[in-house]
Amino acid sequence: MEQKRNSKNLPDEGTPLVGRKADESYKCKAVTLLLMGGLGVTVVLVAAFLAIDLQRREASQTVQHSMHSASTFTESPGMPPYLQAFTRNKASAPKSSLWGDIKRPYPTHAFWENFVLGTGVDGNNVVTTLPYLAQATGSSLDLFYPYTSMVTETQFQLGFDQVVGRLSVGVYSGEDGGHVVDSFSDLGVSLKFDMGDDGVMKSHVVQGSPYVSYEYDQSTPLITSSQILRRLMVNNEAVVCDGSPIKGEIFEFSLLQFDETWRVYAYPAISLTCTASNPPMALMGSESYTGTLRVALSNNCTYGQNTHHCQGDGHGGYVASHPKGYGGLLNKHASAMVYGGDVQYDFSKGSSAALNFKWKVKQLNSLNGGAEVVSPLMLTMPHQRDVLDSTFNGAVGNNAAIHKSIHGTQQLAVGDVWPMIIDLPDIAWHAPRKVLDASMLQAIKEAVITDLKWELPWNYQTGTGDPYNAGKMLAKMANIALVGEAVGIPLKKMTRFLDGLASGLEYWINGTSRNTLVYDESWGGVVSCGCKYAYPPPRCLNSGPPNDCPALNGDPVGNGFDFGNGAYNDHHFHYGYLTYAAAGLAHFRPSWSSKWGPAVLSLVRDIANPNGNDKYFPKFRHMDWYAGHSWAGGVAMAYLNGRNQESVSEAFNAWYGVSLWGRAIGDNKIRDTGRLLAAIEARGAHTYWQIPSIPNDIYPTTFAKHHTAGIIWSNLIQYQTWFGMLQWEVQGIQTLPVTPASELLLNASWTRVAAETFESTCSGTCNTDGWITFLCMLKAVNNKEEGWKCAENLPSTVYSGQAAGGNGNSRSNTLYWIATRP
Repeated sequence: MEQKRNSKNLPDEGTPLVGRKADESYKCKAVTLLLMGGLGVTVVLVAAFLAIDLQRREASQTVQHSMHSASTFTESPGMPPYLQAFTRNKASAPKSSLWGDIKRPYPTHAFWENFVLGTGVDGNNVVTTLPYLAQATGSSLDLFYPYTSMVTETQFQLGFDQVVGRLSVGVYSGEDGGHVVDSFSDLGVSLKFDMGDDGVMKSHVVQGSPYVSYEYDQSTPLITSSQILRRLMVNNEAVVCDGSPIKGEIFEFSLLQFDETWRVYAYPAISLTCTASNPPMALMGSESYTGTLRVALSNNCTYGQNTHHCQGDGHGGYVASHPKGYGGLLNKHASAMVYGGDVQYDFSKGSSAALNFKWKVKQLNSLNGGAEVVSPLMLTMPHQRDVLDSTFNGAVGNNAAIHKSIHGTQQLAVGDVWPMIIDLPDIAWHAPRKVLDASMLQAIKEAVITDLKWELPWNYQTGTGDPYNAGKMLAKMANIALVGEAVGIPLKKMTRFLDGLASGLEYWINGTSRNTLVYDESWGGVVSCGCKYAYPPPRCLNSGPPNDCPALNGDPVGNGFDFGNGAYNDHHFHYGYLTYAAAGLAHFRPSWSSKWGPAVLSLVRDIANPNGNDKYFPKFRHMDWYAGHSWAGGVAMAYLNGRNQESVSEAFNAWYGVSLWGRAIGDNKIRDTGRLLAAIEARGAHTYWQIPSIPNDIYPTTFAKHHTAGIIWSNLIQYQTWFGMLQWEVQGIQTLPVTPASELLLNASWTRVAAETFESTCSGTCNTDGWITFLCMLKAVNNKEEGWKCAENLPSTVYSGQAAGGNGNSRSNTLYWIATRP
């Protein structure tokens, strides 16, 4: 399990709410007045504590704010204001030996991140390219074609054989030069292998490419496999593998154990020597070579003898034979080498965005005496195909499933540009319908009046807790005020409540929270320092930056602080909540945004930065544009199953929060960027997390029976969460938080079956920790009256600061959501 949930098992190191289900020992009471020898002593101590802190915070704000001014989203606004800079130790900093000449800011959630984590060449350093898996060694980039290794009710796993199933493509050399990142784009990465006197090789890994490309510069190619060679063809003629040099432009070899046929395209033609002894198959350059090899799997069921690909229900990958004519398409388009891709978008249409994948293409035909310019052959995913512009005529292969990844079928498309039309959500502050039922309206007003008395738990009033739960509760406060506005509560009645929201929020964004947010000069981002928590009164035993940030040590304990925030886990969850809270406050107090806008922009830049030239934050940290959703797991370690994300609903909420911040400050660029990201995330949720019907085109029936994916990895889908395996936990974490925009995420067809599973298992802590509130809200999507009946008599404790599920929700929000359902 990833460290971001394991912090709840660290009783001496954690903060009060270190898991979505808090350990009892961490439940910090909002008011603790009878400790430390009596009421009077405690009140005096607390008053002094808060007064000193307020003076320090206000002084810091006055000095630092005068040094910064607001900047635009599209330009590089510079160093984040208010936050101290922090330089990591060697253990947790990016490894220059893997990043080469690339400098900060570094991507932390790229599909290829495993190439640069740990040593970069361990057994876990595997990257999913869709359709292949790739792994770097000291002198090669090796390929695997995965297969379904496990299907149960809770696991859908891709497997691969790291010994027999490995196709090694690299350089023959006595050196072990290793790899570095040479360059990267939105959709691909290029690795460089410098073998000294034995030359250089560059490998281009691009999502959705049926080829992997290798460029050689005065180096000797070496292709090996532990499988037995069954057949070798060169330029479409059978040849004998007897150690003699063979020159050609197309090499095709079939392998026994996995029944695979691979093709190697050479530009220019190359002379290779074939041996079939030790290893069982080897193709080595007869001499040093300068040119390009493109490698592609042309058949995974060549003789009908592959038990993984030729039998079973076909899920997980594994077409029972590549369709007739596929080899011809590979031949025709091999000379159009894709070495990367850019994501471009335009908001001029207003209600929709024009989203383009523009592939970076190098034409290779001239190297073999040809002159034809060829369009690249690529592979589309399920969530992409129905949004491709009607003018796009690049579909080929009769819509056949060329590959079946863990994320569904991949079909062929030809074209330098993929034009897509994405409908943009347009829900702003309130539900798109008013509360029409008079009795419901009155109940919501009464709930708002009560909720306006709610205060942050004691430790969160000074930023001693963690940024995730702080964000949830601050967003809850903003949401209560917005519900109040929607049902007619006068603004003057919310003044004190909004003051509390402003105070709690400012601690985090101005760098004065006890668990301080700092700017990470090593990776490039905003991270939490970590708090070795103790109370009463709430305090951190560590001194904080610049020298004492336990969350940034790079060890397993440090990576467990704050759900792994210091290792870049879940930033869009954490800062999405904080951004939503800031947007709500700015909606009511525009002058607040004038002062604190640059500080909030730092959080927005951390998770949703569109600017590839920003020197302080990477471009779109979390979003995987090709996969069609975000990744949450950061840089703590390389996982064999690749990238991961649990709560797609919290990811969606992050982009909703970004869009609201743009609305609040009148910045259409920020607003529309948030809308686009929200639309992409919602499509990903509807396609991959929500399983409304069975049979399903993506998941095997055995796994799909629960109708929900819990954690999605690059090579694994789990029906569980990071904090438990109970069904209500899975349903709950894929629902929260519920806001007016959630109706764009929570499809009626899915919520019907999700609510049934949720309700059938919700007991014990599902009730006491507030998860039941989301069950009521799910039920209301299809039956408003049932949802209302479920929610109207819930105890107030389900919304308390100590309720790990409900602490970000309120009675006001629950009733308002239910009452505004169609």
